[in-house]
Amino acid sequence: MSTQELFAILPLLVLSAGIVILLLQVSFIRGHRAALATTLAVLVSACAACFAVAGQVSRGPGSIEVTGLLLVDHYALFFCLLLLFSAIAVAVLGFNYLKHRSDSTSHPEEFYILLLLMMLGASTLVFASHFASFFLALELMSLSLYPLLGFAVSGDLSPERDQLLSLESGLKYLLLSALATALGLFGIALIYAASGALDFSGIAVAARQFGQDSPLMLAGLALLLIAMAFKLSLVPFHIWTPDVYQGAPTPVTALIATVGKGSVVALLLRFFAGVDLFALPALTTLLATMAVASMLIGNLLALLQGNIKRLLAYSSIAHIGYLFVAFLMGNSAFGIEAVAYYLVAYVVTTLGAFAVVSLVADSALAHTPGGGHPIGDTASDPFHRDYYRGLFWRSPWLAGCLAAMLLSLAGIPLTIGFVGKFYIFAAGVQGQMWLLLAAVILGSALGLYYYLRLLLVMVQRKEPSPSPAGGAIQLAVSGRLLMFSLTAVLLVFGIFPQILINWINAL
Repeated sequence: MSTQELFAILPLLVLSAGIVILLLQVSFIRGHRAALATTLAVLVSACAACFAVAGQVSRGPGSIEVTGLLLVDHYALFFCLLLLFSAIAVAVLGFNYLKHRSDSTSHPEEFYILLLLMMLGASTLVFASHFASFFLALELMSLSLYPLLGFAVSGDLSPERDQLLSLESGLKYLLLSALATALGLFGIALIYAASGALDFSGIAVAARQFGQDSPLMLAGLALLLIAMAFKLSLVPFHIWTPDVYQGAPTPVTALIATVGKGSVVALLLRFFAGVDLFALPALTTLLATMAVASMLIGNLLALLQGNIKRLLAYSSIAHIGYLFVAFLMGNSAFGIEAVAYYLVAYVVTTLGAFAVVSLVADSALAHTPGGGHPIGDTASDPFHRDYYRGLFWRSPWLAGCLAAMLLSLAGIPLTIGFVGKFYIFAAGVQGQMWLLLAAVILGSALGLYYYLRLLLVMVQRKEPSPSPAGGAIQLAVSGRLLMFSLTAVLLVFGIFPQILINWINAL
């Protein structure tokens, strides 16, 4: 491996070194704050490494192939940066989450080790240009998520019900991932049998020589796409996704919804564009069908939810459906721009929404004797919609942040979500995908109802109550800074979208 190739994978090397350093640190120095500090330092260093590599790529050939397994270019570096910034937010949320759920004798540093392992897998996935690196990165992500989903059991102050839900979440995700892995591997085997290659460029060459529409190739691609649909929770492969979101620790839920899905979308876009799969009507029809089903069913089921995490789970299913309208235009420069912008909007807004939910739940736990809430008492359940009644009067700035996130999810002007939704419509019109556009309009109308319903709940006054739900929301400084930062990004890119557009056009 040449010096240029080693420098090209500097972000991955920084993450790998950071994992080793954190493991050694935990062996000698036990401390929650120390583990968080090291994790943030590693993630920030990885971001700096991405900028350094981007400078070299700009001065060089535009892309650097590393051992035939990885391809480093502006496209991969952009998405890697997006995922790393998401991980920084999740690390801060995780600190606040664990601080209120761990006693003085427990040391939850494992959370940060698993988070860095997850980021190493996600970052490798966006650089992957070979099925070997693709599969290893995907499995590293999954193996890191299994214990993270069940992490609530390590807190001695966690209610028993929450511990069981967390374990159930981990088990269900394990079963879904096992099924997706089996289908994906079978699909890769069929693609190899049809093309004789495992690297994306080799598959593209074989497809041009022997044709992309051979039954063996189509079967393999369809199985691979279904495996990725499980990872993205596209309908009808969304089974258990709301259960996983509800039972997992809220920071981990945010991690799955942003880093987990964002890395898979980035990989799929590279694979489809590199192999020119957009020219296959069978695959594009399958994608379009899943997108329409996700937009409609995701929003319809979200209407029925009282639990905020389940509502956001179905909302994320719908938004991934919206994203695939632009994805189907990914064979053009505008399509890539639309996917990148909407993915940024989705990640920022989803992170912000889950951040509010997590911080509100942390505050409720800190002020509730015994660390739990009565089962069936929705007004005392920090994850139920009724708990947010009157939030605007108890904590105006926090309610304002959540309102901004909900308005962005609904696609209201002056938010990043509005510009992202505009890109979706523009892509649909340019591609003349009228049925998909009709589904976007109908799904957006349904989404607007339950987002505004939650906003209405927040501004409704409630009778004074001795319960924690009736008091002010007390947040740590780190939580306030995180919410302010996410809200500022949402509004800046919503009011001045050209800043982000210029960055994306540099891909």
